[in-house]
Amino acid sequence: MKSVLHGPHCDGPADAAGVGGGAAGYSAALRAVTAASLVAAWLLVVLGDTVRVTESGMGCASWPSCNGSFGLPLAYHAFLEQSHRYLAAVVTVLIGAVMTGAWRHARRDRLVLGSAAAAAGLIAVQVVLGAVTVFAHNAGWTVALHLAGSWLVLAAVTVTALGVWLPSRTAAPAGWPGAGAAGALIAVSVSGMVVLHGGAADACPGWPVCAQAKASAGLVALQYAHRMFVALSAALIIAAVLRVFGSAAAGRADKVLASAVLALLAGTAAAGAYVAVSGAPAGWQDAHLAAASALWITLVALATSSVSRRAIAAGQVQAPAVDAIATAADTGG
Repeated sequence: MKSVLHGPHCDGPADAAGVGGGAAGYSAALRAVTAASLVAAWLLVVLGDTVRVTESGMGCASWPSCNGSFGLPLAYHAFLEQSHRYLAAVVTVLIGAVMTGAWRHARRDRLVLGSAAAAAGLIAVQVVLGAVTVFAHNAGWTVALHLAGSWLVLAAVTVTALGVWLPSRTAAPAGWPGAGAAGALIAVSVSGMVVLHGGAADACPGWPVCAQAKASAGLVALQYAHRMFVALSAALIIAAVLRVFGSAAAGRADKVLASAVLALLAGTAAAGAYVAVSGAPAGWQDAHLAAASALWITLVALATSSVSRRAIAAGQVQAPAVDAIATAADTGG
């Protein structure tokens, strides 16, 4: 019986000690393409929101062509929408390149290969959702789903980049609050989009409570549901950050990520408060989502850096003890 540990083209990276330096053996090319996919995916989210707040979503009435043409139109709304589609194509190509690189060079790193495969599957779903959004004339539910999908793509490419750039570890500094905060934050994103497309954007002129609200009870309830998710995610984010700074296992990268998460949380909250009290101006809506998306990236990175990645347990590298087991299996004991 031939051990799967000896399969061709599956050698993952290993550190100097031979046990678990997850990022040590990855090439500069793979690191570059994962970083490029992450930056491009974030820009795609921001440009997509620019399309939304400028009401350019129907600038192209057809799909995949823009009003019968595949070139960049000169009309403002059509130009924004078609630019978004072209950037989506670039992101798709980059994610495909990452998936190819992960399959060839990181097949034994389950974190990298799994997240790369997830990104490839999610971007395919996003393409379909983008078409559905156009055909549904930017219905609120399609826009909310499309945003949720774009954040899931962001999460997947973030995990891949982190796995390629940072070494594996045997400790988990942030623990469960990091994962809980990530789940709560995506609920904030989706509920915020429901608020905007449900007509509740200016239902509460005050912040953090609704002061002298003149909107219907249903719209005010939508605002409060969104703010409840905001409060929950903020509490979990702060708990995760405090846990990182109080953990002896936390390294410099963990603390840098934790500091970035706190700074972006403050910026996102400030932008969200201004959107609430100023009647949701388009530019501030866009800035709010851009900050929230950056917060999402850093939070996912912080939560992922807390995942214990034991390379031997994942079949990534082959230590002497594993060699002995594989040899025994090959010889029948």
